[in-house]
Amino acid sequence: MKNIKHGFKVKLRQALAIPVLEDSVNLLSDKVARDYQGLFGISYWYEGNLWEPPVQIALRDLCQPGDVVFDVGANFGGLTTVMSRMVGPKGVVCAFEASPRIIDKCQKNLVLNGCNNVQVYNVAIYSKSNETVPIYLGGHLNDSIYSTSDTDVAAFNVSTLALDDFINFTGLVPNLVKMDIEGAEFDAIKGMLNTLVTAKPYLILETQPQDTKCLDLLREKGYISIDLNNYREIKSYHDYPDGVVIRNNLYIHQDRLLETLYRPPFTFHEITTLTQEFFTNITPNLISLKSSIRLDKGRYLIDMDFSARGTDNEMMCGVKVGETVIFRYHAYTSFLAQSYRDWVINLTEPSEIRLYFEFLNGTSDQTFLIKQAKIFRIAEFDNLAPSLYK
Repeated sequence: MKNIKHGFKVKLRQALAIPVLEDSVNLLSDKVARDYQGLFGISYWYEGNLWEPPVQIALRDLCQPGDVVFDVGANFGGLTTVMSRMVGPKGVVCAFEASPRIIDKCQKNLVLNGCNNVQVYNVAIYSKSNETVPIYLGGHLNDSIYSTSDTDVAAFNVSTLALDDFINFTGLVPNLVKMDIEGAEFDAIKGMLNTLVTAKPYLILETQPQDTKCLDLLREKGYISIDLNNYREIKSYHDYPDGVVIRNNLYIHQDRLLETLYRPPFTFHEITTLTQEFFTNITPNLISLKSSIRLDKGRYLIDMDFSARGTDNEMMCGVKVGETVIFRYHAYTSFLAQSYRDWVINLTEPSEIRLYFEFLNGTSDQTFLIKQAKIFRIAEFDNLAPSLYK
């Protein structure tokens, strides 16, 4: 960031070509640098990371010091930075991002976070190596090798890489593979079938519930699947909650179940039920619990029951401890009500929490309605040792 700020100072002086006060240049360059960070989703590890909270919790559990781990579909590097810190200075993170318009943002984020144990590869992870696939632009930097319309035109063409070939060439065998590649997960899995048999890595895959190709193949290979949004075992698409369109599944081979606490079925102890009377409008844009709820150390599933039909608004919702957000989703309200009603939090000490929903940028939704929230403690994680560092 110092180099970015220095660059802005130089450009400001050159553009103005007049004497300016140093303090004014500093203030302006600081503002531009902050805007630059916000524009490209860049943040420092010590400022907190709320990218994909349920996935992040599992990564913190499963990535151990010294591990080799793969982030396939690294995007901005939001989860790559978590993996980097968890495996530590003796570990290795291989981050793969296919989109040429995203890869530079990923690299900048990793540099600013001091992730010197990460190597970034600008390739499409696929069933075969040395082929070429198109990249179609998504509306929110969710680029894919598959188009969503017959009229879409590819913005780029990129080379492919099969993970089995990469592993054979480098000798880097992953203990865990996180994969979020916008519908191309099955192609990537077919390119690592040998590794699935020999190394049996943990897998975390973003999933569309109606597409069970990965689920069926991995179950055939001896894996079990756990929905990280609600800690239920998934054997078929019937096991997902009704109406959801996106989930994140953790796959663990049956031979490795005893290595982790992720051994379904899980035990859910109901702590409390919060009806709509427990919530109030703090401001016209902010809805929150009237009073905080005290929870002991542990892992909790918060089953949020709310409805909404808005598609032209912007909302953040989640959980706060004091004024610190520890869990957050950000989308329009109907999508949140459809797919993000299950919230998982991990408390390392007894805490006072508040649930909140906040409309942003002057938006609203008259159809938004909180019905209730049920809070469960997941007993299997009661004695989980806290991480020594963030």
